[in-house]
Amino acid sequence: MASISAEMVNITRKLVSEENIERGVAKLLYNEARRKLIDYELLDRNLAKKYGMSFEEFREKKMIEKLGYTWEVEKDYQNWEIARDGIETMEEIIEKYRGICR
Repeated sequence: MASISAEMVNITRKLVSEENIERGVAKLLYNEARRKLIDYELLDRNLAKKYGMSFEEFREKKMIEKLGYTWEVEKDYQNWEIARDGIETMEEIIEKYRGICR
């Protein structure tokens, strides 16, 4: 297992008010995953609103093709796909650390 410098241990303890460093790091991971989940969910909602459908509908209806393979649409699709994957990943991390952080 890798070691953590004394400075990082002290900062972690100050950020999460936790003496147990492993629990403190778990809280940091949990909080960062929650923050990123909010970002991904916001992107997902904004793109769903922009296109008037969910990501799944967008993909099933082959909207990239229907909208002419424009740079904007392809970029939106890639960002949307990243957001959907990110939501799933962040939810898994949150679930893993939820019990430790309560």
